[in-house]
Amino acid sequence: MTPGKSLSLTQIILLNAVVCGVEICACAGFTYIPPMLLKAGYTEENMSIILGMGPLLGFIFVPIIGRASDNCFSSWGRRRPFIVGISSILMFALITIPYSDWISLSLFGPGSMSKTGALLILTIGVVLLDFTSQACLTPCEALLSDASKDTNQQERVFMVYSQMVSLGGFLGYLITALDWNTTAIGALIGGQERTVFSMLVFLFMFLLFVTVAVANEEPHIVSKNSQAPDIKPVEVTPATVVFTGPAMESGYESSDSDEASLPNVLRKPRSRSRRHKKKFRPIMLLCMPFVFILKRFRIFSYVQFYGRLVFGAIQDKLPESVKLLLDVPYVLRKLAVANFCSWTAVMGFNLFFTDFVGQAVYEGNPNAEENSYLRARYDEGVRMGSWGLLFHCITSALYAFFVENLVERYGIRRTYAAGMMTFTLSMGGMVLFRNIYFVNTMAALTGFGYATLTTIPFIIVTKYHSEKEIYFRTENGKNNFRGIGTDIATLDSAYFLSQVVLSGIMGYIVHLTGTVLSYMITAGVMGMLSCIFIQSIITSREEMIGLTKVGNSVINI
Repeated sequence: MTPGKSLSLTQIILLNAVVCGVEICACAGFTYIPPMLLKAGYTEENMSIILGMGPLLGFIFVPIIGRASDNCFSSWGRRRPFIVGISSILMFALITIPYSDWISLSLFGPGSMSKTGALLILTIGVVLLDFTSQACLTPCEALLSDASKDTNQQERVFMVYSQMVSLGGFLGYLITALDWNTTAIGALIGGQERTVFSMLVFLFMFLLFVTVAVANEEPHIVSKNSQAPDIKPVEVTPATVVFTGPAMESGYESSDSDEASLPNVLRKPRSRSRRHKKKFRPIMLLCMPFVFILKRFRIFSYVQFYGRLVFGAIQDKLPESVKLLLDVPYVLRKLAVANFCSWTAVMGFNLFFTDFVGQAVYEGNPNAEENSYLRARYDEGVRMGSWGLLFHCITSALYAFFVENLVERYGIRRTYAAGMMTFTLSMGGMVLFRNIYFVNTMAALTGFGYATLTTIPFIIVTKYHSEKEIYFRTENGKNNFRGIGTDIATLDSAYFLSQVVLSGIMGYIVHLTGTVLSYMITAGVMGMLSCIFIQSIITSREEMIGLTKVGNSVINI
């Protein structure tokens, strides 16, 4: 696999095989995991905590994994070692979850210790599956970006990526919908859950082998005299466009001194203490949706000023590797904020849709006694809601075929905004009209937003890396080397953070409002916010150059 060489459609599909496998395991596995945790003795509150641990681990470790893959010198290439390593842990989790009782009984023998051990093994397996099924996608996405580099095939590669994700979801839900207890395989393995998880192990192992074999990465080699491979130096000539606005180091604003109007190469170098204050921005990702409101109050400027001082002092004490992870360029911060709002909206729908259908549409009660009318209504609602998620996957897979053409015709920003606007309107429709056929139709329409979200952000990041001298220019006029894996991990961190936030606040919001309509309302509000922040994403070099010509501080959050 050589960067710059065009890929055939077959190669693109096979490179995405492991992505399909990951999604199959995630969708099929997490269909059974909540009931398994409840059967094991966990309360719903504790179950929510366990399901939030995987995304939290992803938020912490995926940026580290992304940067490590950028600097990997294995003979297997940069991405494949991480794909194989994380996939091995994923398969280990698939084995331990259905066989936790048997493993614990073999280790501890009959007794109370065996039951405690089974609970612990099940918990570890669930957390590992949740973490690896998401972390594995980061090196996969970086592999696709590497393969499509300098080929003008980024849109097609990530269009197929989105289709394979949707196909994986479709197959995952289909596998769980079949009754394996009545088959010879189910009788041989022993039960629905063990049969499904055993099939997932072999299916995922095959798809992993296909991708690893087709990828055929070349070892990453860096010249001894260069610390920034693949980056062309910027020549400053009278005809060169000069950044006349605030100086940027990896996209961050400079001070407001008189030197701000000078060309980058003529400015005095900033001291380390002044420079690091301007770099620390990732904490703002948590509160960006509320910044435009708070900026109306004068007190926010004081909080922002002293916050920079405090976090700048903290950053001084951090290891250099951690500092590099926190050094997020301006263009990526804008994209990450929109990505966070978008994923919070979409995951708010995906995680809670079946519960919403069971309680709000079918008016059932999950806490009612077994075999009661209200419990039966709830279970029926959950099953009908599963059809809505299946339609969601089908729509996403079909719409992904048209994303490439839509981007070429209407542009990246309009395509991204249209997908999320359709999602937002769908959430409003579910709240207003709670007929099951209408609700499932709205669920199918949410596939437009999902297909957009699994395609457009990665196209944008790949575009940034194709012109690093424009998008990642530093304060002194030089380029800041950033690996594609690091920046894709930044986007994936927004995905993980959205799940952590939802796990932490949705139960509290439903408790305060007293209605599960809050699930869809929250998803709709976050979808609306994503449409607003999408408008500030930088999608072309002309926009980036235009920003740098503005005299005021365009990078001030």
